[in-house]
Amino acid sequence: MRPRWLIIGLVASLALNLFLIGAVAGVWALAVGIAKQNPGARPSALFWATQALPQPDRRQMRQMLKGVRDQARPAATQSLALRAAAWGALAGAKPDAAAIEQQLARSRQIDIAVRTEAEDQIVDYAARLPPTDRALFAAGMKRQLTPPAKP
Repeated sequence: MRPRWLIIGLVASLALNLFLIGAVAGVWALAVGIAKQNPGARPSALFWATQALPQPDRRQMRQMLKGVRDQARPAATQSLALRAAAWGALAGAKPDAAAIEQQLARSRQIDIAVRTEAEDQIVDYAARLPPTDRALFAAGMKRQLTPPAKP
């Protein structure tokens, strides 16, 4: 009788373990899917570069960065819409390559203008910080923009 109960116990244990492994894998896959759907929720390099600043300056700098982001959002949305329309037009029966290239070029121009305006505002703000805070922010930006060393 003992071997029969042992086999039943082992099968039940195996089934439970497979269920738990599947549940963990499902939760992990769901988390990865949610993270991919909402990439804007992740802090940027600018956010992490302010980490070493003392609190009042860090809060003010992050508020300024949020303002820059909010100001740039309409143009960034327009650029994204242009790119989507251009790549979507490529699927047509007779795609107009010149028009597609023109839309992509316009999208790049908008991206460059947005980046230029944002960087100018950030530099103007950071230049008004005290020298020690400015050095901390510059070091943070350098750290964030330096690619990790290959092992």
